[in-house]
Amino acid sequence: MEEKPDMKFRHVGWPAAFAIGLVFASVFALNENKFPPMMVALVASVPFAPLLAKLTNSGDFKEHAFGVGIVCLPMAGFWAFGPNYFNIAFPFLIWIWQCASWSKRNHPPFRYGIWHGFGIASCILPGAMLVAAFG
Repeated sequence: MEEKPDMKFRHVGWPAAFAIGLVFASVFALNENKFPPMMVALVASVPFAPLLAKLTNSGDFKEHAFGVGIVCLPMAGFWAFGPNYFNIAFPFLIWIWQCASWSKRNHPPFRYGIWHGFGIASCILPGAMLVAAFG
């Protein structure tokens, strides 16, 4: 029986880079005192989700964007309360579990969107730290 290819880089690396890019763009394009970069990056990830679906060959753009929105929009709401367990550790732990258990199978676009949404939600804080360090 042939082992399926490991898809971790495609479904882990691209969402992480995507999240860092969204935080970078939101910090430098908008007034960060008026528009919180974490919330802007999470909300902006939904309309830009088809780009991520194209980069990762995830299938139907609309289904993928819906999966990203299911995760990222509630996470943006949690960021309204400031940094806490639910918007830092919770998405990271779920994303680690998904990366460990979902990487050897093919999934529908909606599930890839969920996986990418948790990747985006997990990587916006390191993205903000990188922007603060280099910006």
